Amino acid sequence: MNAYEHLQPSFAAAASRSSASGYRSEDDEAKYLDDDEDEMDAISSPQPRYGHISRPPVCPPSSALGTPRRRPRAIQNEAGTTFKVWPMSRDERDTNDEVHEVIHIPPAIQTVLDTPPVQRLVNLKQLGCAYNAYPSCTHSRKEHSLGVMELAGKLATSIKHAQPQLGISDLDVLCVRIAGLCHDLGHGPFSHAFEAFLKAVYRSERDHPELYRERNELFRKEYGMDIPELPEEYEHEQTSLMMVDDLLAAIGLEIDWTDLDGPLKQIGDGIDANFFGFISNSNKLTAFTSRDWVFIKECIYGYPLEQPDAPVAQTDFVGRSQAKDFLYDIVNNRHNGLDVDKIDYFSRDSLGALGVPRKFNILIRNARVSWGICPNPQKCFRCNHQTNPEYHMMIVYPKKMITKASEFYQTRIRNHVEIYTHKKTKSAELHTVDLLIEADKLFSMLLSTQHDDPDAFPIHSRFEGFNYPRLPISRAWMYPRLFLRVDDGIIGTFEDRAVGDKNPNLQPLKKLLKQRRMHDYYKLVGQVEAKKVGGDSYWNKVTEDEIRDELMEEQVSYSGEDGKIMTLCADDIIVEKRELHFGRKSNNPVTQMRFLMNKWDSERLRNNLEELPIALEVDNDDLPEDTVPSSFLRRTIRFYSRSFEKNEFIGHVFHNWLSHKMERLKADTGAELKVFEVDGGGINGHESPNLLTQDDSIAPTPAFGGMKRKRGTPKALFGEE
Repeated sequence: MNAYEHLQPSFAAAASRSSASGYRSEDDEAKYLDDDEDEMDAISSPQPRYGHISRPPVCPPSSALGTPRRRPRAIQNEAGTTFKVWPMSRDERDTNDEVHEVIHIPPAIQTVLDTPPVQRLVNLKQLGCAYNAYPSCTHSRKEHSLGVMELAGKLATSIKHAQPQLGISDLDVLCVRIAGLCHDLGHGPFSHAFEAFLKAVYRSERDHPELYRERNELFRKEYGMDIPELPEEYEHEQTSLMMVDDLLAAIGLEIDWTDLDGPLKQIGDGIDANFFGFISNSNKLTAFTSRDWVFIKECIYGYPLEQPDAPVAQTDFVGRSQAKDFLYDIVNNRHNGLDVDKIDYFSRDSLGALGVPRKFNILIRNARVSWGICPNPQKCFRCNHQTNPEYHMMIVYPKKMITKASEFYQTRIRNHVEIYTHKKTKSAELHTVDLLIEADKLFSMLLSTQHDDPDAFPIHSRFEGFNYPRLPISRAWMYPRLFLRVDDGIIGTFEDRAVGDKNPNLQPLKKLLKQRRMHDYYKLVGQVEAKKVGGDSYWNKVTEDEIRDELMEEQVSYSGEDGKIMTLCADDIIVEKRELHFGRKSNNPVTQMRFLMNKWDSERLRNNLEELPIALEVDNDDLPEDTVPSSFLRRTIRFYSRSFEKNEFIGHVFHNWLSHKMERLKADTGAELKVFEVDGGGINGHESPNLLTQDDSIAPTPAFGGMKRKRGTPKALFGEE
């Protein structure tokens, strides 16, 4: 038996909450009234510091972290350590939102909002570099996270009222809302450019270790250990889990894996674990348990927790029983990708870039819970990764929502074409990655450790033997207190350090910083689409570096405006392989959803769990013709120039490569590479379908094969003249 099998909640426990935490009324807080001046003297110690800056005040008169309405009291833990604690503030408030109008913030969420990990989201643009294409795309990840929190609460509440027999509690709804608020805590600056930066550093250190040997030797000489290695893949969801732990530590709390059904563990000054939780309409407080916060982390991750987020890797969800499996699909839907995270950012991003939000609230109002067969048994931990799928409790929809669901996934690819992978967005993103790489070679970030500040009770890194006074920027995410300082303002820090410094090693960084200030990003000189027949084989067998090498072989004699002969080096060219799809690669994601096919099924939704109807899948043949394109996956290859002086030269090289490559592909596979129209670069005259015009305006939506235009839809959206 697994030593931690007792962590799994029983099926029966889903219907009723454990009474271990009990209820707390406002009168219970009277214990905080104590006029003993000696006690106040004992707990009025200087404020601890949080990393390199003052941490959120532990108990100031105007603390945002749960301003104590009662005098804080001193408590001792089992080790005899004394902490100052106070109850969570019971103040509630509403905030305006440009998408959801008004968002209600209860006391527990206000406490979470005021922690440093959540406040950091204010300084992260949701769309990273997209503001270079659309100046109004400057909304922050905090705005998006508040929107996800609101939609998560609406979806859970809608299901709770429609199907009361499911036993969804108000505390369940609150936990799901907090998961929505915290789901993006692990994102780095500049959105996905930070992930591309980490991947580029990993590849460079793997393929060219000699470039990093000198810096590593300096680290070893000073700290007695090597720079920690980067993992091959960076997942912001896992970093979000680390930041959730840091969030709790900021208010003096921690998940107690030895007593999951008891209150959170008190590890420092802050909110009293017994007075932090859900407040009912009757003013009764139900304190959060450790199991509740495990549930929150599982909702963010979408799968059972692994080490180090659990004592041992879990094989099942711990936070809630299998009867409430559907709650895990609200924020991060592992079955088909239709979740409140995407519903919010599809709408918010469309509003910021295009001026019109694309709303799908009707999907939230019509969502129900029923049995459905697993669409991904090979990846499903419940199906044990077998080919034979099992039935799960999942979020389903009535048949009438098929068309709206199709529109949801079409919006995904439209936003990717028009916003997320717009040529200026990607150009600025590639430039930002280069800038971060250059800064990573030169700068390290100073850590403030527990040795400097014993009262800060920082969350330790999940990496063993991690005790560095400084770390390169590419490793900042490994340590939560350092990650708090990594946001979009970090480039301003680079500028402050570089200005006036005569170090010649800073010249490449200074050049990139100047280009950024002048909005002088890399030029897109050409792009092609790998057509499905034959082109896929070429796409799959070549890497971006190999395609770049093919271009280098096509160099010809070329003279610039000054008459000098130009030559290309590999660093002059960036090759980007781009995939555009509906969310499930070459598959139709609608076929991975489950639908109630008749009215009789809908009438059975209030039955007991075992008697709920079975929602069915739909085949492409059963879907409306105007919702099924001929292909759900497009693969394009883009070519950017790093050198302004060589833009035209690289355009000619691209033209030569394309001519020879198309001849070889036709001879070998009968395939072709479809060319997109590009402004400049000397590639006019090729087939230029109006799939993606490369100007500064919004790119029209691609016309995917057999997709038919619905009545009243502007022709321009489908590339028609």
